[in-house]
Amino acid sequence: MRRLFFEKQTRLLRRLIFIALVISIAFISEISTTYSDETEKRIEEEKRETLEKERLASSLKKEQLVFDYGGWFNFRYDDFEDSDNDSGTPDTYNYRTSSDIRLWLRLSLRPDPGDPYKNRHSLYLRLKDSYTDRHYANEDGGGDRNGPHLDYAYLTLDFNPYWIEAGRRYCSIGRGIAYSDIADSVEFWMSFSQWDFKILAAQTLAHEDNIDTSVPGYDKESNRHFYGLEVGLDAAEDQRIYAYTLIQRDYSDEQPEDSIHDYSYDSEYIGLGAEGTIFSDTDYWIELIHQTGKSRIYDTKEKRDIKAWAVNLGLGYDLEIPSHPSIELEYMFGSGDSSRTSVTNTQNGNTSKKDTNFLYFGYLPTGYTLSPALSNIHVYKAGLKCTPFEKISILKRLTASLNYFRYYKDKSAGGIDDAEAVLNDKDIGSEIDVSISWDIFSDLSLNLQYGHFMPGDAYPKETNDNEEYFSLSTIFTF
Repeated sequence: MRRLFFEKQTRLLRRLIFIALVISIAFISEISTTYSDETEKRIEEEKRETLEKERLASSLKKEQLVFDYGGWFNFRYDDFEDSDNDSGTPDTYNYRTSSDIRLWLRLSLRPDPGDPYKNRHSLYLRLKDSYTDRHYANEDGGGDRNGPHLDYAYLTLDFNPYWIEAGRRYCSIGRGIAYSDIADSVEFWMSFSQWDFKILAAQTLAHEDNIDTSVPGYDKESNRHFYGLEVGLDAAEDQRIYAYTLIQRDYSDEQPEDSIHDYSYDSEYIGLGAEGTIFSDTDYWIELIHQTGKSRIYDTKEKRDIKAWAVNLGLGYDLEIPSHPSIELEYMFGSGDSSRTSVTNTQNGNTSKKDTNFLYFGYLPTGYTLSPALSNIHVYKAGLKCTPFEKISILKRLTASLNYFRYYKDKSAGGIDDAEAVLNDKDIGSEIDVSISWDIFSDLSLNLQYGHFMPGDAYPKETNDNEEYFSLSTIFTF
């Protein structure tokens, strides 16, 4: 009886804490908000990672036939202050609140019940419905509902050592820099004792925005196809090397059609990488990407060759001391083009003989506030992550992290994806990010993020004020 009473009280406490968090977010003071594409990518990637934990937990159940279902709810508050880097000018936005619910189910079958990790065929479905409420400086911006629509829907056929997945799902190649996204796709894997192979064919979703915002009707009008091949080798214990090639073809339409300009952008990527463990407590990773292809000059419609590069390398070191801190050092680079003002668009894009700007279709975290795309930029990162209260029962699943970023242009005359960094100077600036993630219960978590960006000499004095970002997010699973 006591145990039953305690369980009921625990469930009630969880609900009360969840309601209190939602109410507290709703009454946070107004500041200012704007959102870059990279910020939206980061938010979606963080959501995907938390949802992935639920998906994997369901896939590991050992029964021969499994019908599993559940839900995920996220309430989020985001704001920026001085997003234009000008404290003397009123900001456009005050803040944004959003709610996001995902409902999922999985049906899986294991023909061989004697092997709990072999030959499991499954069908996974997930629905998404979200609502965003934007608040402007002088008036409410109104709500924007996205859904309900199909988030994931794919079939997995496991004929170990061969697998096939087909449908709407998350796809990636390499470290996910050149390409990673939710797409309608078919993927085939082969995995042997040392070698693994992956073949990928994917198409952007029908409602996805075009990365080139200068295309007429770019909003929800992207149509790009991706074809990839990746080969990996377990060269030694805890050491993997890999290589891949990726082809991207642009079939996006213009709405309305522009007979004067051509916006097509076709690209290819070759990637080489390695990852593994040095000693027992140090991880490393490295990936080198070479991009080729054809882009267009806006005014003349002429084709230009693409020749661009990207690099990502890092070290992670875990200390076996109280609070279990881990230290991370990382370098990120994407080449630039000195004739480009915009790193994504045909208009204000390349005007020279060769396009040396690295344009990619994946994701790499580059900070909370500036959150720049990996184009015409060098990024240096140093980070520390720990569990500071691991000896306190209710706080033992609280994780804190501190990251420092330093940004430089590759080509000082070229632009980055922040339109304010217009001066012919390589010094973009630096940023400090702090985050706290607390798994209060197994089904309730709280995430707090803060970023502070300090512009460098690439910003004119009229727009070189510091910028801040703040976010508070709750996740409830059921």
